[in-house]
Amino acid sequence: MSPEPAPRRGSGTYDMTRRKATSPRAPAGIEYAGVAGSSEDCKEAVIRRIQYGDKVHQARIISADHTHCLLLANEIGDLTAIKSGFASGYGGEGPAALSYALQLLEAHGVELEEVEVSADLIERLDDSALTVGDVERINTTRPVRPRRWHDYILDDDRYSTSRGRVWREFRPVIPYAIIDDRLIDLVLAFWDDPDAKLVTGYRRLEDLVRERTGLSGHGAQLLSAAFLGEKSTLAWDGVSESEQRGRGNLFTGAFMAHRNPRAHQELKADAEAQLRELLLLNHLYVLEREATSRSTP
Repeated sequence: MSPEPAPRRGSGTYDMTRRKATSPRAPAGIEYAGVAGSSEDCKEAVIRRIQYGDKVHQARIISADHTHCLLLANEIGDLTAIKSGFASGYGGEGPAALSYALQLLEAHGVELEEVEVSADLIERLDDSALTVGDVERINTTRPVRPRRWHDYILDDDRYSTSRGRVWREFRPVIPYAIIDDRLIDLVLAFWDDPDAKLVTGYRRLEDLVRERTGLSGHGAQLLSAAFLGEKSTLAWDGVSESEQRGRGNLFTGAFMAHRNPRAHQELKADAEAQLRELLLLNHLYVLEREATSRSTP
């Protein structure tokens, strides 16, 4: 018996050979996201797919009059249908959400096409009930020509990519995969009180360095003795002296620029700034772990 054919990577087409169902009336068995009629939920569904999902290779705009859905395909053809929170032809949240979603997808290099379908198909999509035949119909329907989806992008969004604005609606997200395990308890509750978690993280790092080195002192003075100069207690194997100095300066600079002001006053910072500082602190933890006791001649 010959093996089942593998999906053609990069096709962006739903590969029916990968499903057991063969009847056109059988459920398509794809993923659904968003809430029909809720522009914000559907826009957020696209953002989450870009932020967390597999790379989106192709997007089809599924249109019935001025109502629109999206069908997103990853590089092996797995599909996610975004329900009908998008609209066109008038002002309001629906067209604004569609405009933003299309600009975001285009900025990420997603191949975009539009197909027109019946209102019944849109209704089945909103009910999370597309059939195998529906998906095949979408795949085989001739795309709208001339292309008109660029007209759905509003003037406010048209240049948002070049100006760096298209990603500003993304929420700051903690990348747990790269967080040092000695910080994880603070990170899990970080958004409850970012200032307190950062202060505790700095203090914990000082404690770790004191425990490893036997040094006393606090802040930049402690870290300078631990990491800077030929007589420093800790160093990194296989790293030049100039790079050693640069890494050591990261510790002292971070404490002078961030920890000291934070220890003496309550800082008002937005979530993005707090997350950036957390990632800087995490990087110091990683560098501290990689350092070894400096050999003495």
